[in-house]
Amino acid sequence: MGRNLAESARDLRMVLPDGASEAVAGVEDLLVEVAGRAPEGLVAPTLEALMAGGKRLRPILLILSARMGDPEWEELLTASGAVEALHTATLIHDDVVDKAESRRGKPTTVTAYGRETAVATGDYLFAEAFYGLAEVGNPRLVRIFAEAAMGMSAGELEQYRSSRAPVEIEAYVEHIRMKTAGLFRAGCVAGGTLGGLSLRQIDALATYGQALGLAFQVSDDVMDLVGEPGLMGKSVGTDLAEGTMTLPVIFALEEGDGVVIRRVLETSNPTPELLEAGIEAVLATDAIKKTEAWALEKVEAAVEGLKLLPDGTERAILEAIANEVVGRDA
Repeated sequence: MGRNLAESARDLRMVLPDGASEAVAGVEDLLVEVAGRAPEGLVAPTLEALMAGGKRLRPILLILSARMGDPEWEELLTASGAVEALHTATLIHDDVVDKAESRRGKPTTVTAYGRETAVATGDYLFAEAFYGLAEVGNPRLVRIFAEAAMGMSAGELEQYRSSRAPVEIEAYVEHIRMKTAGLFRAGCVAGGTLGGLSLRQIDALATYGQALGLAFQVSDDVMDLVGEPGLMGKSVGTDLAEGTMTLPVIFALEEGDGVVIRRVLETSNPTPELLEAGIEAVLATDAIKKTEAWALEKVEAAVEGLKLLPDGTERAILEAIANEVVGRDA
């Protein structure tokens, strides 16, 4: 599949139209203000988490969606800051649950400050996100993001429960729809709502955001098996070693050497040799090709739906983002 989408978002920011680029810069300033308002003892961890190298993909999706209409500037910045604060909160809490030591090549909040401070920092960012949305004053936005937050919580719990256990494709898709795709969808819907787009156009953005989120997670699944450690910010095979069922692993179990793959999934802290054997067993099948085809189908349908939206730079960039995640030329 294409480059990891989060990593390629830096290039994306360089081609944004002036108004969108200015809005992203405004979000950066707003996030610094969010950290500055944190309770004493949480200012430093909040600022570090918000500035830890995130590519602002979700705010960019919200901004591009909104600019296909006529959003109010302050509402646009506030909602965009809220989606990034919410995303960062989930990353912090995920790292606490996973006992992750590093993210994006830097110590996680839980590693640097301890479990109690990390949890409190994530809680603060959740609160800040919804405080900002309340300031915007649009009940639909609050509901959109509340549903996404509930979905992420349920998805994370489901992933924890299903660790090292067999998972059907339908269950996996539902899990990533909640855990990853929900916030993509929420950002696109929020943007369309703030831009004053029609309900039909907002529905198209919702479909696009969800499909992009699914493809984004599946791309991450593939990169876990074939990517470069420096690019991913984690070792190759991390998901497999942790017993996390991903789409290529599910496909590989259907046609490959299930004995080796299951041995890796069922073994806590597998040896490098066992892990390598498991990765090779997956790559010896058509699992990667099937995963790429699955993601491409989702993205093609979503891009087709974007034709309901105004033709222009913003729509073209949304199409390019979708093509990027599945490795197609835009």
